[in-house]
Amino acid sequence: MSDREEKKIDFSKGLIPTVVVDRADGKILMLAFSSEESLKLTFEKKLAHFFSRERKRIWMKGEESGNTMRVHKIISDCDLDSLIFVVEPKGPACHTQKKSCFFYRIEDDGKIVEDESEPTYGILYEIEKVVNQRKRDIREGQKLEGSYTAELISGGIPKIISKIMEEAGELCESALKGKKGDVGEKNSVIWESADLIFHIIVLLSALDIPLEKVMKELLSRRK
Repeated sequence: MSDREEKKIDFSKGLIPTVVVDRADGKILMLAFSSEESLKLTFEKKLAHFFSRERKRIWMKGEESGNTMRVHKIISDCDLDSLIFVVEPKGPACHTQKKSCFFYRIEDDGKIVEDESEPTYGILYEIEKVVNQRKRDIREGQKLEGSYTAELISGGIPKIISKIMEEAGELCESALKGKKGDVGEKNSVIWESADLIFHIIVLLSALDIPLEKVMKELLSRRK
């Protein structure tokens, strides 16, 4: 296929394997199959639709359980015959009520055991999601008593900036003490770093800047 030809998903061999991953942490949630029609419905509804090989029909994820998946992005492989759905799940992906259908680990001796380890690198997106929800709640006039995030957002940009400056100072102070190698002080650096990152995410949300843009900027600096 030349670069000038219009690229299309290849359904010539039938159903297409579709891997579903959580936008928040990149965790693989499930494997399903897409038909041309189910993919079309997914684009139209922005909710994950698949083709069931067992029931011989199109189905929407969560049509019975309510655990729908809002599709953020669809990615294809180089041969255009496999897909990845990047989603925001409303609930567990697996019928066992686990977050992912992939929870067994096969060890070197062939023994199969449950693997409950969870990736943590997507927590930034989870925090962003919560912060954005608080922002929407405030705009809709909801009272969010006891929510520090809501209080911070309601205070406006100046209050958020003030907190960032405060947290940055505390982080630097902890870092200077942490140079001595004391475990307690190093833990303080971790806590203060988390505080600073949280407040930066709140600032980005207040300015309507998606965290993903910052991540892309960081990627562009990778050498």
